[in-house]
Amino acid sequence: MAERLRVLVADDHPLFSEAIADQIGASLDNAQCTCVETLDEALRELTAGNADILILDWDMPGMNGLASVADIRDRFPSVPMVILSGFIDNIGIQEAMAAGVQGFVPKSMSGKAIVSAISVVLNGGTYMPTRNSQTSEHRPAKERSGAAGKPLPVLTSREMEILQHLASGMTNKEIARQLGLQEVTIKMHTSRIFGKLNVRNRVQAVSMALAAGLVDQYAGN
Repeated sequence: MAERLRVLVADDHPLFSEAIADQIGASLDNAQCTCVETLDEALRELTAGNADILILDWDMPGMNGLASVADIRDRFPSVPMVILSGFIDNIGIQEAMAAGVQGFVPKSMSGKAIVSAISVVLNGGTYMPTRNSQTSEHRPAKERSGAAGKPLPVLTSREMEILQHLASGMTNKEIARQLGLQEVTIKMHTSRIFGKLNVRNRVQAVSMALAAGLVDQYAGN
């Protein structure tokens, strides 16, 4: 039996944290979420070794910006940290990344998109929103752009479907089984996706798609 993925969600708005926890539980295999409302509670759970990843609200009781981030990273260096915030523009994202944060997620993103960003971090990548990430889901796909501001190439419906599965953390074999295709066919499609997005691997592809709102748009289709 696979070990549980212990996800610690620290946010002082219970309805939000519970909604995220429900989405994580439904989207990530073997995920077990614990929700707390203060930094002190989060630190107690981390000290007890009850977290494989920390999802942390930037503005919650006990938080002191970069000082708290640095303290957590110093005390728990092996636990990936993703910051949630409703005011991403007011945060020194580059400074926080340098302090050890693996991801920044705007609370305005949908639950599925937030979980996809968490998946990027769990797979060893980093997620940092672009200026347009908070509003991209309200714009037509043809108007969306990548991190460099250039229009993204058009992906086929099958490529978008596979990209969504990549964002959920599925392997090529799992995607093939889900779609009733051969694994070699999935490899062919992922290679085309990487070429169109001008990326080298699935982490970069998912990160770019999330930043441009592509994955969120096609989620569940």
